[in-house]
Amino acid sequence: MKHRILGIIVGTIFFISLPTIAYANSSWHWLTISPLKVLPWAILLTLIIETIVIVKFGRVSNVKKVLGVICLANLVSFLAPYLLRAYSHIPISGSYALLSAFEKGPYYIVLSGYLLLTIVVELPIVYRFLKENTINRKHLKSSILVANIVTTLLVAIIERILCVGQW
Repeated sequence: MKHRILGIIVGTIFFISLPTIAYANSSWHWLTISPLKVLPWAILLTLIIETIVIVKFGRVSNVKKVLGVICLANLVSFLAPYLLRAYSHIPISGSYALLSAFEKGPYYIVLSGYLLLTIVVELPIVYRFLKENTINRKHLKSSILVANIVTTLLVAIIERILCVGQW
């Protein structure tokens, strides 16, 4: 019952915080730098923070394994929007259009949807590969969740400060 109530609360928060806005006949351009130029630094920051949090609070002692699993989970999390977009191009192009998906976005602005995507994709992957290497599985789950929330919020804040654009 508690999980159902928590699910309803989290679902409501995401539903309210993910508005869809459309701008007709307009194009976006960056006034400062593109988020793609910030991406390598964001990736490095994310890998370092997530590894430290999971090693320290998730109580996993094998740092190399943690780093490898974090790299894998983040790669899958990064590719997931492209794979979903490629799948959605099937009715238009008649086939699975992965290259077309890479040309059409998604754009690298971290919003609450990316937090949800990160948690949904990375939590099961990291937990699956590291659950046997931890002393306490609850601590591992919560450390993965906290690490992903912290890194996504940090990247969002950094992007908002460094990457300014307009329609």
